[in-house]
Amino acid sequence: MASFFTDNYIKLDSTTSTNNYTYKLLKAEQIKEGAVITALHQSKGEGQMEAKWESEHGKNILMSIVLSPNILLENQFQINICISLALYDFAKKYFKKGVKIKWPNDLLVENEKLAGILIKNIVKTATIKDTIVGIGMNVNQLKFKDYSPPATSMKKLVEKNFALADLQKELLDCIAKRYLQLKQGKAEKMKSEYLAILYGFNNWKDYKIGGRKIKAKIIGIDEIGNLLVAFENGKNKSFSLKEISFLF
Repeated sequence: MASFFTDNYIKLDSTTSTNNYTYKLLKAEQIKEGAVITALHQSKGEGQMEAKWESEHGKNILMSIVLSPNILLENQFQINICISLALYDFAKKYFKKGVKIKWPNDLLVENEKLAGILIKNIVKTATIKDTIVGIGMNVNQLKFKDYSPPATSMKKLVEKNFALADLQKELLDCIAKRYLQLKQGKAEKMKSEYLAILYGFNNWKDYKIGGRKIKAKIIGIDEIGNLLVAFENGKNKSFSLKEISFLF
């Protein structure tokens, strides 16, 4: 595995979710920063906003890692940016065009979802002591339910099977490099990179806001990671995850 992720590497056949499993071990002080937990199957895989993460047994990357960023809670979105950029770096090795990050932290290829992130922070005195980063990446699965955006996989995109262990190693290498950047104080540079590859940035697109279809343009991310949006009437507003939806 990547040199940073060496101390604890736990492989599971099945679990409810790798994030939940990792959280229990972390709370019991049985693992620490650098731990990697993978599973071939999750019975209760989770996505953003209590969504379920669909995955056939042994077909995809289902992984949780432990980081100890020690950053202020108000800067928590820096972790989202860090991991999103790592996913982007990974995907660009295989796909030369159409790779984007959908706010806050989904990986898109040609407007279809290849991977998602679910982050759980452990906070002490307004500081993020530990972070559990759950990553689901569609690799060898071909059939998915209907989602918005639609789901895709590595195999669907390039018509070949992939070795999960090899892809996990590559992905962990990408995460380690981006995490080092974050620890080196390069958060502002990373935010600029994130905006440059953000789906819908500086482009007029349709969104669902307050139950209505509205045309708007993403113009930035505020200090806590909310989406900054401009409207055709010239007004700007920030939105949290539950307040705005992308329409594909």
